[in-house]
Amino acid sequence: MEILVESFPFVFGVLLGLTCERLGGLRKRLPLWGGGCVALGAFATFCTGEYRESLLYFAFDIGLVAAVSLGIVALLALRRRWLVRR
Repeated sequence: MEILVESFPFVFGVLLGLTCERLGGLRKRLPLWGGGCVALGAFATFCTGEYRESLLYFAFDIGLVAAVSLGIVALLALRRRWLVRR
């Protein structure tokens, strides 16, 4: 069950990273990314019921969503740069 519970923030981070990459400039991406990290991380904590054990799970899941989404954006940027050089 724990693997399933921690997959929610991971999947939300991947989806947020892919969504933010599709948008235009940094001015559009940054507010969406910040709000999305907080909203999706809090939703993941709430829907799994982890908040009943400790409120620190909110910080952990928000951080996990943020880290995964930044990693996805960075990987997509590297992929785009690699494709342009070819």
